[in-house]
Amino acid sequence: MARFGIISAMPVELEWFIKEYNAKELNINGFYKVYEGKEGSNEIFMACSGIGKVNAAVCTQKLVDAFNVDYIVNMGIAGGISKKLRTLDVVIGSEVIYHDFNPDSLLEKYFPNTRVFKCDERLIKTAEKVCKESAVVDNYYVGCIASGDCFVEKSETKEYIESLGGICCEMEGAAIGHTAHINNVPFLIIRTISDLADENASISYEEFERRAAEQSNRIVSGILKGLS
Repeated sequence: MARFGIISAMPVELEWFIKEYNAKELNINGFYKVYEGKEGSNEIFMACSGIGKVNAAVCTQKLVDAFNVDYIVNMGIAGGISKKLRTLDVVIGSEVIYHDFNPDSLLEKYFPNTRVFKCDERLIKTAEKVCKESAVVDNYYVGCIASGDCFVEKSETKEYIESLGGICCEMEGAAIGHTAHINNVPFLIIRTISDLADENASISYEEFERRAAEQSNRIVSGILKGLS
């Protein structure tokens, strides 16, 4: 038996998952929203963190402290940075970085002595298998996901993130990976593209938000079934 902590930033990014697992909402101090469900013999704790890096880090630590989770999976939506990405493509994180932290990286000089947080290989391989076999996933990529406390819709910001190696961007993954790394908990960040992080981002985001969120939910459900 294993305990999985599943994190999404917004309620819409968790809706399908809660219904699929008939999850029960828990009333635990310090959580914005947290639910409990099961997949086979595995326990699932689904948490909505709220948007941004601080909310995400606090939520991750709460999952570790309150439930002693064995794995952390962050699912949701993202803006596409790489030119090969299209809306509803899936990105499985190989690693996560910050795009709004000092590029000379004080994180490397001081604790935790790294600016790159590696996703768990077993979870990556399981996610790839799910995506390959899924009827709803047209394209998926494994690559670096970049996080920062801003909604990216300017070409110069997009170009900067690409120069750091990020193929998509969002607002929580690196903080979740950072916290999981400190706690020695294997983690995975998986995102579906809702917009292309450009001047039209706000328009396409509204159109694809719910579809992209549900697709990420279905993939993570497949991962849990694969690990049961």
